[in-house]
Amino acid sequence: MGLDVWTRQHSGLVLPDRDPCDHCEEQLALMRQFVRIHPLLSITAYDIERHATRAAELGVDLTPATVMRSGGRSMQFVGMSDGTLLRPCVDVMAYLSAGTSPINDGPREVLATITEPIHLELLVAPYDQFSGALIRLLGAMAAEFRMLRLRIIDATEYPLFAAQRGVTEVPVLTIEGRRFVGSWNENALAEQIRRIATGDAELVPRGEAETVPFMTEQAARAEAEGAAPSTPGGLYIPGRD
Repeated sequence: MGLDVWTRQHSGLVLPDRDPCDHCEEQLALMRQFVRIHPLLSITAYDIERHATRAAELGVDLTPATVMRSGGRSMQFVGMSDGTLLRPCVDVMAYLSAGTSPINDGPREVLATITEPIHLELLVAPYDQFSGALIRLLGAMAAEFRMLRLRIIDATEYPLFAAQRGVTEVPVLTIEGRRFVGSWNENALAEQIRRIATGDAELVPRGEAETVPFMTEQAARAEAEGAAPSTPGGLYIPGRD
């Protein structure tokens, strides 16, 4: 199994239209430590500026980004995969390496009917108790079905990106441009993906979709340390200090 870690050289400049890569060196170091666990794991480091064409082909536009690939399947994790996000990411790597997953037969049969690529983007947060389960669930589906193209993003590390997407709660899942906020169960998620893949606009009933308020990494750290966040809700509002 290969891990392609994409980073950006730190310039020291604060750009108004791009989130800085605060954890590039940390993520690369973490993945280098991780591949030492097993001889079948390998790592390749890429600089997004030096390999811009390849990055565009792979859909890498935020750093750090780790592309996990095995057996012709791949998925992308954007951000620092540590803390509460590490174990779900490790589980997803295991599913991808094995080419199989623990999803049930019903959802498996539903997903097996998909014949065209479906792009999934999941925005998560390390402090969100629902993000880990959804990472595992979507990762399991994408590991087994190559038509599912999954990108997972720790939105807390990218305040500009999150503001552009209007993120106020997590987790947030986008399926081929259709946005859904909150948690999912396995059967409902598989059926919703299938409906979107077939052009069916009807939404799948899923009961209460559980969420938590979104906070940037900086606001979450300040709250944990007892400091007042930048706004009453701890939300990032562009243009406000």
